[in-house]
Amino acid sequence: MDKDKTILIIRRTKYGSCKANYHVEKDAKTLERASEYLVSLRNLNDEKEVSYELFNAFGQFEVDTIEKVEDKKEVVDEITF
Repeated sequence: MDKDKTILIIRRTKYGSCKANYHVEKDAKTLERASEYLVSLRNLNDEKEVSYELFNAFGQFEVDTIEKVEDKKEVVDEITF
């Protein structure tokens, strides 16, 4: 996979004062697909010690909302950080 275009969905587990444990749960080529995975994993998660985050080659980032915005010429994905 291309390093610059791969987005990782990381599972972070932290119990009490123990050191956090990180695991690559899934990877995706597009932010749209990674966001779908992230939403699904968060919705299925029922453990307060577990969280999921997105990382790319530049580090961690958080996606609050993804909305479709229609342009006169094309449909563009608008991402709010």
